[in-house]
Amino acid sequence: MPFEVTYYLQSLAWRLHLDPAEKDEIIQELEAHLEDKAAELETQGVDRETAMARAVEEMGAPNTVAQGMYEVHSPGVWLDVLLSTIPHFLLASLFALHLWSHYFLVSLLLIAIAFVTWRNWRAGSPSKWSYSWMGYSLAAPALSWLLSLITLGYGAWTLVTTGQLPFNVVLFFLLIGYVPFSMWIMANVIFKMVKRDWLLASLTALPFPFLTSWVLFLNWQGGLWSEHAERMQDSDTARAFIFLAMAVTTAVFLKVGPRLLRIGLLTVSTSILVIITAASLPVSLNVLAVVLMIVASLAFMLSPAMLESKIERRQLEAEGLG
Repeated sequence: MPFEVTYYLQSLAWRLHLDPAEKDEIIQELEAHLEDKAAELETQGVDRETAMARAVEEMGAPNTVAQGMYEVHSPGVWLDVLLSTIPHFLLASLFALHLWSHYFLVSLLLIAIAFVTWRNWRAGSPSKWSYSWMGYSLAAPALSWLLSLITLGYGAWTLVTTGQLPFNVVLFFLLIGYVPFSMWIMANVIFKMVKRDWLLASLTALPFPFLTSWVLFLNWQGGLWSEHAERMQDSDTARAFIFLAMAVTTAVFLKVGPRLLRIGLLTVSTSILVIITAASLPVSLNVLAVVLMIVASLAFMLSPAMLESKIERRQLEAEGLG
């Protein structure tokens, strides 16, 4: 196959952001269409190389073709939409019913979500609905990594200033080993998601800023067993509303086709939910603090786009097409 055709199809494949099997089927159809068009031109006296080049040119730019294919094939069916909202509704129920402090129940819920996610991802071609489930499956290692990092920082600072650790030395070294291990797990999962579509990775990350803000504030108040734990229930209604809003955002995301609409949806919903989160906290935050929270959340949500760009460049260079 001529280099121009190989490069064209490879570039188009990278921009499709669809299920691998669906993507392969589309690429095969387009390749067959290019062959048919080139054969038609050859019957008109055009040489093979020129015919293939003209067929590629008439097909259109890879970005444009991929965008059209994506808008047609990316919207999920209603079953995908329904299944994708379940974890958001479950978390909303935990806060609405003030059950988040029942650790055994929360543990069972997280284990069930992780098991369903693992079963779906084990086949290697996860369904569209499973990305919202993956977000909550990654929440536990992500938040434990964050808390471990905070604990390590506190321990290191105390060791430098006082000459002794505030906790057991064995725990200190266990945390040192756990931090890179949890990062390695998350990095591998995120890499696989971004290779499929950075927007789906951003959808997976949707709950992270809000779970992180809640856990950090709870930790700042003294933790789950402190006397302030009940005070945190004052914001449970707002938290429940936030997770219900995430369910709606996820459903709309999976039903709309254009990527710009999906990006806009995640950007607007994240900004609004950050404002609601800031207003629900039992502390006074100024406008600058809220703006910084919005910027940080959006930067986190859209960061998979930069990772995807790097992965694409390296892949094309590795295949000699860069």
